Formats: sequence, structure tokens, C-alpha cells
Amino acid sequence: MSSTRTLTLFASLLAVAGCASLATTTRTGNIYDVKFEERMTPANLRAQPGDEIRWVNQRTTPVTVEFLAGALDAVTCETGFSARGLTNLRGELRESATIAPNSTASLCFANAGTVTYNARMDSAVAGGQLIESGTLRIGQ
Repeated sequence: MSSTRTLTLFASLLAVAGCASLATTTRTGNIYDVKFEERMTPANLRAQPGDEIRWVNQRTTPVTVEFLAGALDAVTCETGFSARGLTNLRGELRESATIAPNSTASLCFANAGTVTYNARMDSAVAGGQLIESGTLRIGQ
């Protein structure tokens, strides 16, 4: 077998193997950014099922985005989120993502509904942390 043909075959196998691990999603193509700079903007967002919501950390310190358990049960795509078994003050599990500076995490919600979340950011305020609430209205 010639070296050119071997190289072509090897490249083809790599391409197939790389695509085999990609998740299938129902993204609509619409992407909405929630940015963390000094504050979180926007705090309230409307999107449609399948749209991608992307949290963008433009701060110099990490930001943690937290949902109550079950809020992420019907997502069609996710990057950077996990159920880590953390609990809130009422003992409820929460799902979260800690987003490093200049990084993102994203979700696509499958169903219509309202989802609320908290964003925890390092701050000079008492306690050293600023907590802001966000609301996603999906399909409403």
C-alpha cells in the first residue's frame, strides 16, 4: 500500500472516530449569552425550547451558576454542568457549573417553562461573594 493511500486511510479513520463521539442535539441555532462582568446581564431571558443559553465569564475570577435539582433533567445539550451532590440551605440538591475566567458553560432546554438559578461571583461586598438570581423563560 502506498504511503499516500495509507495516510489518506488513516486520516479518514480519524475523522470517523472523532465524529462518533459527538452528541446529537436539537439546537435551533439561536444562542443567547448571559455575561458576567461586574454584574450578570441579562438577569431575565426569554428563549425557545432547543435554543442554547450560554453563560460567559468575562471576570478575572470563577463564577458558579447553580440550579435546583431536576432543573436540568430535560436538557438537549450541555457543556460544563454537572450534578455534584451539593445541597442548598434547605438540603435540596443543586446542579451547577463553575466557569473559569474567559470561559463558558451552556445548556439547551427541551421543554417550555420557567427556570431560576443563582450566580455566585467573588466580590468586595461583605462575605466576599455576590449572589445574583436569574430567570429563564423557555417558550413563554
